[in-house]
Amino acid sequence: MVHIYDTVIIGGGVVGLSILRTSLLQGYNAILLERNPHLLNGASGRNSGVICTGVDAPSGSLERALIRDSISRVREFCEEFNIPMRECGSVVCMWPWDEEEECGGEDSDEEEKKNETTSSIRDNDSRSDMSLCHERLRHVLHESHIAGDTDASYLDSQTISTLEPALSSQCRGAVHIPGEIVVDPWLFPLAYATHARELAKRRKHEFDDVIQTGREVDLSQSSFDRMTGLWSIVTRQSDCNDGKDTVVITARSVINAAGIDSDIVQLSASSVNTETRQSECIVPPPDFEARPRRGQYIVYSAPSDDTNQDTVQSATAQWKVPRTVPIRPIQPVPTDRTKGIFVYSSLYDQIVAGPTALDQSSRTDDTLDENVAKTLAHHASRVLGRQMGSSSVQTDPDFDRNIVGEYVGVRPGSSKRDYQIQLHCFSKFITVGGIRSTGLTASLGIGRHVVQCLLSTIVPTPVVVGGEEACKSLPPTPLPKVYELVEQYHYRGDGAVEVGGHVYKVTHPLTRIGWNARTGIANVGK
Repeated sequence: MVHIYDTVIIGGGVVGLSILRTSLLQGYNAILLERNPHLLNGASGRNSGVICTGVDAPSGSLERALIRDSISRVREFCEEFNIPMRECGSVVCMWPWDEEEECGGEDSDEEEKKNETTSSIRDNDSRSDMSLCHERLRHVLHESHIAGDTDASYLDSQTISTLEPALSSQCRGAVHIPGEIVVDPWLFPLAYATHARELAKRRKHEFDDVIQTGREVDLSQSSFDRMTGLWSIVTRQSDCNDGKDTVVITARSVINAAGIDSDIVQLSASSVNTETRQSECIVPPPDFEARPRRGQYIVYSAPSDDTNQDTVQSATAQWKVPRTVPIRPIQPVPTDRTKGIFVYSSLYDQIVAGPTALDQSSRTDDTLDENVAKTLAHHASRVLGRQMGSSSVQTDPDFDRNIVGEYVGVRPGSSKRDYQIQLHCFSKFITVGGIRSTGLTASLGIGRHVVQCLLSTIVPTPVVVGGEEACKSLPPTPLPKVYELVEQYHYRGDGAVEVGGHVYKVTHPLTRIGWNARTGIANVGK
């Protein structure tokens, strides 16, 4: 007897895992297929771990709506699943060099001589510079209020210096956005995976595992039966090219959450032949194009001097943070194209600078760029006042030598400035594309939105064993405490941990670096 799934989800990133969990909660018989041997391998394993509030998303966009839906539920989700978080907010800062870079960059050596004779003019212009600073920050504040952050507020230079003592004194002013949260970027989506497997087990799911890694979908060889409305989806083991491991999965719907390749997957689906061999396509070609954008990060070690610390309290833990580490993500004023380079501390006290936002043609090239790394280091040193001659904090000549990690994430931007979540009703094919750097932030909202689309086309298959309400009413099993996972991680020595009977590779550099160092939240609870 052929087992029929309600839906097959293509892609094991944070978005695909959120959709899987939400569909199972709704009662759907779902399965997720990921071509890589481990979950959270692509952009989902190379993000910042900062949950934002959507201030830079276009007003009225689907992206902003789903971010707002997510942010309203993130705290409860983290508390329920024991996910560490820092409810610190962020600060959007204006700097003296912002105007310089807008005018074409910093002054050259020849220009410096000329500027010596015009210093008085610059002094007279300082007031207009401050007016521009205040105008841009007022715009950020206005957009924050429109986005729903009604508690966002303006901070003058003295207030921001008191709030963030690690910050350079050159900051001219800032907007505090209290709704933003720092999380562990790997544990957050891991909770989606562990809960999905737990839900499937409670429902007596007929397949061995609702998450299949190392399995690639070949839609060019798949088919759709117009009479029954069923997909026959050809899958094979990713590292097997002889066809011996081919498995055909039958499903009532397909959800394309393939990230950077979502347009390619939809294009492949548009060439699918139907069982009746009619020539018209059942899924139209994509009307958007994925545009890879690389985000490079640089990671500095946690400060060894912990004599001067602040206490950070969250719903899941309390720990000490050195005052030389910024508690809140330090952001520039966002543009239409990017939120800019952040400087912030991870939950493990490492200082992080990134991401950049550089367009590239390759969807897979995540090699490090030495020149970009220098730019990030320079930016971090300016923001934290650690370049030579800074008067804000004691000069730290070793700052550039404390690098403990670098990584690049290739984010799935698109030719359209909004999420591309599209339902094709007849074939019950849903594409979830254009999910740029806000995928982690919006994942709870994306999962709910996509499943609402699914509900408009098919009704969940009734549960044969047990009741769905009884299944959903059972409380989920939270993740183990971080220090327990860290101990297991070091004991195993294979870069993985076991949770709920399944082994998960720790794919995110920030989590690995923190766990290897045993600093910050990794050192709490012993």
